[in-house]
Amino acid sequence: MKLRLHITKNEDLKDYSRGQYFRFAVIDLDKSKHYPANFVCMLPKKPTVNDTPHNIFSKIYGKESILIAKQLLKRALNSESDLEIKNAITERISMLEPKKAPEVKCCRCGRPFTPIRMRYRKQKVCPECKQRIYKN
Repeated sequence: MKLRLHITKNEDLKDYSRGQYFRFAVIDLDKSKHYPANFVCMLPKKPTVNDTPHNIFSKIYGKESILIAKQLLKRALNSESDLEIKNAITERISMLEPKKAPEVKCCRCGRPFTPIRMRYRKQKVCPECKQRIYKN
């Protein structure tokens, strides 16, 4: 299966604040050589949510949908020359990357740790220092 991205600008939209300026269509070159006949589906911004498919792209490609989306976007980034389209592609690639948990430095020992979510205040002490405090 030869997959490729077909990127189009929506210049007829009146309101660009919705983020729908570029459309990324996934096409299969084995079906046909010309665009409307080889259309498969639209590339979503996030193929899966909590590892459950919620759009046509992730239903078609399953667990490999994120990997396929990254490959298509990287290939399109290398072949594209327009700066606006390159920026849109890099934004899409960054959306597919998993977000890292925030790290905070402990106010007692200075080691970085991942804080536990608290409702109204920030966690400033790592779990090891917290155990030492309450142990004594």
